[in-house]
Amino acid sequence: MPATDRNHGQYGQVLADPTGGATAVQLVSLNKWDLDLSTDKQKVTCFEDPNHVYVQGKPDIKGSFAGEYDKSAAGLILFDMILGTVAPFFKMIPNRLSATQFFSGKGWIDGKISVDSNGGVGTSGAFVAADAWTTPVDPV
Repeated sequence: MPATDRNHGQYGQVLADPTGGATAVQLVSLNKWDLDLSTDKQKVTCFEDPNHVYVQGKPDIKGSFAGEYDKSAAGLILFDMILGTVAPFFKMIPNRLSATQFFSGKGWIDGKISVDSNGGVGTSGAFVAADAWTTPVDPV
């Protein structure tokens, strides 16, 4: 039976609080984000094991974002965070129509501006966790 609860990316959203608090506002003009929840793996293979054996460690939460350069005051919040010394609070929402399902936590952020004579001025960057993150609860 096909899944009926799939989503389109058009409703994705990134909220952030540059002060590190939990009063997050929408980061404007972003059109893409990803969140990598990979965990550390350590090889623990012993003599006569029939194959390599691993144990799982902690998640290494990190991600990236991209969008269009927005020189409005709301758009420049992103650059305040990139150049700031406080880990901003992020709220990554896959579908704002189901806004109760989100990933959140503080992260250290890097970013850049890309200027192309054949296209728009873009911005992109990456972040890594600065503390514990929360993930959506499975609505079983």
